Amino acid sequence: MKPVNNGVQLSEIFKEKGIQSKSHEKFTAKYGGKVFYIYSAKKDNGKEIVNIEVVDEIQEEIKRLS
Repeated sequence: MKPVNNGVQLSEIFKEKGIQSKSHEKFTAKYGGKVFYIYSAKKDNGKEIVNIEVVDEIQEEIKRLS
């Protein structure tokens, strides 16, 4: 889960995603499942998922792996 707030640059998040891609490939090869990024933003006293469509993708992946 990655926070997307005023103090965080999106370019840094994508840079980090690129750096982590090799470890994600190893995870997928070992466990057969995908790695997902969930982006959140502060809202009121909590956090809210920004890319809400990823929840459906995660649910589909769970079904596929079951």
